[in-house]
Amino acid sequence: MARVRSVLLVDFDNIYGATSEDVVNSLSNWLLWLEDGALSHGQKRRTFVHKRVYWNLQFDKYRPDFERAGFEAFNCRALAKRKISAGKSSADIVITMDAIELALQTKNLDELIILTTDSDFVPVVNRVQNPGLRVVTAGKETDPTYELFSQHADAVMHIAALKSAFEYQRGARKWYQLRSPAPVIAPLTLQRERQSPLMGRVRAALNGEANGPSELQRAADIIKALGERMPDQVLSKTKIVRALTALPEFTPAYENGIRPWLGHKNFAAMMRHLEKLQPEIQVNHLGKGRIEVIYREPGGASRTSRAEAMGDARANVNEDETESPLPAGFGSPA
Repeated sequence: MARVRSVLLVDFDNIYGATSEDVVNSLSNWLLWLEDGALSHGQKRRTFVHKRVYWNLQFDKYRPDFERAGFEAFNCRALAKRKISAGKSSADIVITMDAIELALQTKNLDELIILTTDSDFVPVVNRVQNPGLRVVTAGKETDPTYELFSQHADAVMHIAALKSAFEYQRGARKWYQLRSPAPVIAPLTLQRERQSPLMGRVRAALNGEANGPSELQRAADIIKALGERMPDQVLSKTKIVRALTALPEFTPAYENGIRPWLGHKNFAAMMRHLEKLQPEIQVNHLGKGRIEVIYREPGGASRTSRAEAMGDARANVNEDETESPLPAGFGSPA
């Protein structure tokens, strides 16, 4: 049986963050798992025409391990000082260029594996795919990347499956078999994060019918679900953005032709619109374009009554100040 001619490109910073140093210590195991046909078409074994790993400078200590396994290793240090200080790299753009170049120029290539869970690579997947080239990526079960890549790539390796492959050993071949058994792919299981009540409501919103609520209404419902967990407390922008990333239509920056902030100018403008859709969402303006978001439970004091109460308090203070007698020697000319 002919082997699949494949290219393997590893976004190391990304995969290391999802798996820790185990991805290095078990390199020979998970690489053999892929070579033996995990996630390949027809479970055929693979021959890697190219194996490349891309990382930031601090991971160059792993170069000997990967070079022994036949990888080419590339340091992808960022050039801008602010990105260097933040620990960022230029790996994404280098992988993108290599993926397109190898897909177009490698003769008789059957498959391209981009080992990353970074959704920024979706356009790359779409660019290199063609009827004769299969594209495989990775995805996290705990966020939308697995489902997102499943809509674009030919196969998606979820992180639990990769971690299970850290212990992979080739099975013994039976006397009546031409090869050892094909590798087992660990089943996809929902993690605790996705089984939480909040994520349950998010999934329910996402699974609505086409004629169901608008994307803005679904966003408001998600923030309401988030706020019900911590009523009358400030909801940070980070938590709100993290929750809204479950919506395919949401992005905080221009991405794949999708306008950021659900079509609004910025985060504050989007929240002002959502406030109109969901009365329990309260947006307070702090000045200089800054806002804070608080979810008020139904039946609590309304913002109008609170403002009136504050106004009454200030009025009482002013009246007290007016009626208070001045000390002797103050308020009249000498």
